[in-house]
Amino acid sequence: MIVPDFGHLKQYALEHQIPCGSNEELVENKEIHDYMFGRIELLQAQFTSYEKIKKITLLPHPFTMESGELTNTLKLRRKIVLQRYAAEIEKMYAE
Repeated sequence: MIVPDFGHLKQYALEHQIPCGSNEELVENKEIHDYMFGRIELLQAQFTSYEKIKKITLLPHPFTMESGELTNTLKLRRKIVLQRYAAEIEKMYAE
């Protein structure tokens, strides 16, 4: 699960004539997903297959303290994230 840099993604979308109204539209766009996964594949090229990321899900909103996903020291509250995004996680493993 990745929270992308939306400024960068919107710039990429504009340069490649990809419609980008909202963050939700961006993360659901197949071209954007393929672009992000391609960047990840470049970075993990030297890894062995069991170390590589196989699937990703782009999230439309960053983790925040207000939503309860981060502690006040900005650490991820894994249990809350697992509960909140259970459907997305299950979908990644089902594909």
